[in-house]
Amino acid sequence: MEHTGVSAASRRAFLLAVAGGIVGGTGLLAGCGPAGGKADAGAAGASPSKSSAPAAQVSLVAEGVGAGGVTSPVPVLRPAVVSGTLQGVVVTAADGSQITGTGAADGSWSPEEPLELGGSYTAVASAVNVDGQVASVSLPFTVTGEDGAVRAKLMPLDGEVVGVGMPVVVIFTREVPKAERARLVEAIQLVSKAPDGSSVEGAWRWIGADRVHWRPKVYWPSGTSVSVKVPLTKVQVGGAWGAADRDVTFTVGDAHVSTADTNTHQMTVRVNGEVARVIPISAGREDSDPAFVTRSGVHLVLEKHADYLMDGRTVGQDYATQVKWATRIANSGEFVHGAPWSVASQGKRNVSHGCLNVSDANAKWFFDLSRRGDVVDITGTDRPMELTNGLGDWVLSWEQWTAPQV
Repeated sequence: MEHTGVSAASRRAFLLAVAGGIVGGTGLLAGCGPAGGKADAGAAGASPSKSSAPAAQVSLVAEGVGAGGVTSPVPVLRPAVVSGTLQGVVVTAADGSQITGTGAADGSWSPEEPLELGGSYTAVASAVNVDGQVASVSLPFTVTGEDGAVRAKLMPLDGEVVGVGMPVVVIFTREVPKAERARLVEAIQLVSKAPDGSSVEGAWRWIGADRVHWRPKVYWPSGTSVSVKVPLTKVQVGGAWGAADRDVTFTVGDAHVSTADTNTHQMTVRVNGEVARVIPISAGREDSDPAFVTRSGVHLVLEKHADYLMDGRTVGQDYATQVKWATRIANSGEFVHGAPWSVASQGKRNVSHGCLNVSDANAKWFFDLSRRGDVVDITGTDRPMELTNGLGDWVLSWEQWTAPQV
């Protein structure tokens, strides 16, 4: 499945135009209007033509001028010529060095590499008429600075092998206005290829003002390859240009799906549909503090620690215990981890502070097996897993996931 497109509303431009003749030296006029506006530079210092051929007229537009008249780090410069032939576009930096760029069939120019943030540049487009007379126009522009630029972080990481529940996550360094979210999602390209060659059905959903997730309708097929491209330099977020484009490619590994029942005190771990191990567990105790109740719902593996301090003091609880083989499944502090002190209760009673206690041997086995995005589906309590508690994407049904967002 692929989502493409950049809204025309994001292509605000400023314009410099020169009528016929040769423009240069101190006679060159250049300027830029406010964001989305136009400013014209007329011919200056031109010698009267002795030819009957009309003088070439050349104009130059820089697409994508944001607030303050700054451009994207990858601007698109579009020359237009009347009564002549375009010779080309040359862009130089403030130190006089020429920028390497790529010309398109329509004559537009863009840099091969993103321009320096905050840098000042000058673009010159020239054209020649049938008599060989040259007309040119100069366009100075400034690239958005670091303070005014927006960046994005992506999950999974490039080259990562993930579990079948893993969503694609794009987190922006600033909040995205509601009016811009649909356009921004349309610009993101996501291509998936399952082992049978088909694309995987899925959809984007905003999980807060600064992040958007793409989740398949059902768990990914093992062996699926996915590429994601976020063309931030082609769009604006709250009037700010992206500092750089982002792209990742990842693959989906074997299906590791665990189901943990807090009533039977057992966790069944399946690999590609086959039972690999049934592990006795002890979940959060339910007869004292409600904060200790384990959440029911689909959790995803987030991270792993061979040694980890379970410090209840960070959430107002009076305990701190060092554990082995801790596999995190919720940001709130739920893990599958070794708990040798509760082995006698594992498979029989719930005595933990909310984690799934297992023996050290089972904890290490689960730790070694697990990867980010693996599924741990917990049942048996009336405390639900939250959407924003780590990666709680699967707590929503597909109908809820795809429902319009206000």
